[in-house]
Amino acid sequence: MYKVGDQFQITIEKMANRGKGLGRINDQVVFVPYSAPQDVLMVKATKVSKNFIDAEIVEIVKGSELRVKPACVYFSECGGCHFQHLAYSTQVTIKDQLVKETLSRALGPIDEKVFLSPIASPLEWNYRNRIQVHIENNQVGFNKRNSNTIVPIENCKIAEPALNKALTELKNTDAVKNAEKIELLIDKNLQVHQRDLNSQGQPVMFSQVNRFANQLLVDSVVEKVVRFQPKAKVYDFYSGDGNFLAAISKKLPKNEIVGIELNPGLVRLGRKEIAEQKLNANYVQSSVENYLETVSLNATDTVLLDPPRTGCDPKAMFVLGSSARKKVVYISCEPTTLARDLRLLKETAVKWGLSLRLETVQTLDMFPQTEHVETVVEFSIDKIDTHTTTH
Repeated sequence: MYKVGDQFQITIEKMANRGKGLGRINDQVVFVPYSAPQDVLMVKATKVSKNFIDAEIVEIVKGSELRVKPACVYFSECGGCHFQHLAYSTQVTIKDQLVKETLSRALGPIDEKVFLSPIASPLEWNYRNRIQVHIENNQVGFNKRNSNTIVPIENCKIAEPALNKALTELKNTDAVKNAEKIELLIDKNLQVHQRDLNSQGQPVMFSQVNRFANQLLVDSVVEKVVRFQPKAKVYDFYSGDGNFLAAISKKLPKNEIVGIELNPGLVRLGRKEIAEQKLNANYVQSSVENYLETVSLNATDTVLLDPPRTGCDPKAMFVLGSSARKKVVYISCEPTTLARDLRLLKETAVKWGLSLRLETVQTLDMFPQTEHVETVVEFSIDKIDTHTTTH
C-alpha cells in the first residue's frame, strides 16, 4: 500500500478527465497532471485513496513524442492552463476522445456515426475576453493549481491583447493597494472593463470567454435548429442573455422563441436585446425545473439546454424524459455532468416506454490550452415502437 510522499515510476497510458494523465502501479490507477500519453515518469504520491492515487511529476524519465515546449513561462506553476505541453491538434483530439469515453460509460456503446469531427478554436492563444486576477502585497497574478498562493504574472498567453494591456495598466493604479480580486473583461463592443469583485460582487453579465469560437458554436446550434424546420415553439432553457436565442429568432422569425433564465440581470439584458432588434421572442424569469412544472411542452417543440457546468436539475430531466421530443439540443461545458444528465434522461424515457436516440455529438474547443471543452449533443426521445435503440 502506497502512502503520500512515496515515489515510483509509471507509464502514462492515456489522458483522463481534469487534465490529468492516467497510469497504473500494481493495478492501482494513478492520476498525474501535466503528463502526456506514453510519458515514462518518476512521480510522487500527493494523495492516496482506496481507488486511486494522485501524484506529481518528479522526473520525466522518457518524454512522450506528443510533448512540445510550453509557450508560457508560468505553465505548470499557474493553475490556469493544463495542456500547453501538448500540440494544439493533440489537445483537440484528446478532448474529443474523452467526451466519447465519458458518454459511452454512461450510455453504453454508441454508434461511431453519431460522433462528428471536432471543431477547433480559430485561435490557440490570446482568445480569452475575461480574466480574474488576485492581488496580494502589491502583486498581481493567478492562483497556483489547487492553492491560494499567487503566481505574479506580467502577461497571460491565452488572454486577448487588450486584456494584457489593461493588466499592465492595472499595476500602476490604486486598485493594487485596495482590491483583492479584480475581473478584466471585454464586452460585446470590444470595450475593456474593470471590476472589483470583492466590493462590487460578481458581475451581472455572462459571456463566453472565447468570442471567436463562440461564433462557431452559435452557428452550429442555429444550423441544427433551423435544419429541423420547427413548426412550433423553440424553448431556450438556461438562456443567459440570449447567446443562442437572438440568432435563432433572426433565422426563424415566424417561430415564437421563449428564453427561460433565473438570473434577473441576464433577463434584463436579454429583453433589451429582443426589444432593440424587434424579435419574436420573450423571456421568462424562472428556474428551468419550476418553469417545466407550469407548462406543457408539445412533442414538436424544439428544446435547447445550455446549463452551467453543474448541469441540469434532475427534476428538469424527469419532465423532459417522460414525453416524446422531436428535437433537443444540449450544449455542455462539462462532459461528466452531460453524461449524467443524458443517462437520467435515458432511464426516465425507458420507464415511460420511450427511447433516447442520439443523433449527433460534436465537441468544440472553446478553451485551448486547458482541460475544458464544449460539447453539442443533438437527440430525440421517441416512442419505443418507432426506434428500439438508444444510440
